[in-house]
Amino acid sequence: MPSARELVNRFSDTQTFPHVAIRVNELARSETSTMRDFEEIIRMDPVLVTRLLRLVNSAYFGLSKKVDSISRAVAFVGMKAVHNLVSVEGIKPFFKEGKDTKGFSRKNLWLHSATVAILGQMIAVRIFGQKGDDVFLAGILHDIGLIVEDQVEGALLRDATNAFQKGQKSMIGCEDEYVGTNHCLVGALLTEEWNLPLDVLDAIRRHHHDIRNDSISGVLSIVQLAEYFASRLKYALVPGRVAPLPSPSLVKHIQEKMADYRIIARDLPGEMAKAKELYELEDG
Repeated sequence: MPSARELVNRFSDTQTFPHVAIRVNELARSETSTMRDFEEIIRMDPVLVTRLLRLVNSAYFGLSKKVDSISRAVAFVGMKAVHNLVSVEGIKPFFKEGKDTKGFSRKNLWLHSATVAILGQMIAVRIFGQKGDDVFLAGILHDIGLIVEDQVEGALLRDATNAFQKGQKSMIGCEDEYVGTNHCLVGALLTEEWNLPLDVLDAIRRHHHDIRNDSISGVLSIVQLAEYFASRLKYALVPGRVAPLPSPSLVKHIQEKMADYRIIARDLPGEMAKAKELYELEDG
């Protein structure tokens, strides 16, 4: 069976993260980056220019006057939001390739990842008073390792998914048995090459782990909460399987904040519609 590193190497031979997305990731991590730096990179990609202008002129921002320059758009939206927009555009093609089968669907994975990202940002903002940009990025990328497995060892991944759907072990337990590794390890190795923030990488690597010693308000914890609620709200990775909460501290947290989470669940459809307008997240 292939190792996580072997899977990533074989995937990277045929799939590459766009150069513009890698460069924007680097700028986002630099303390000396300016709006002008982002503007110069975005100009290189006409699709990103179109999407950015559509974003800033959407009802979400409610501006009275249309913005038609990249520099003003970046200033209104903010560098973090631009970073996430570019990252979403960069990974979207990965989810659209390949054949959907009964055992595994990239379209379903895209919708699940988008829901986790949206819920995660809602939780970050409403429960913990954060902006939630890194949570959004971690949510959209947390299962990217499954794309690698599907591209390189699709038959083995479907065996693992079918076993999981039947209730055999956890998803990563089934992957370890049938594929020889799991999407947490694979995803972390892949995204390390993209120079993402460390807390985002950690969430990708450990989102199925017991994290009782981690901060409840951290990116990793919020991604776990978002994945749990996404599966409860019928946006599960595998239909019919609710993602368990691996840490007792998160169970206690939900019990204490249940009223707030009910409101978030109520508001999710509206936020999904808004996110579709901003990022076209629901298109499989």
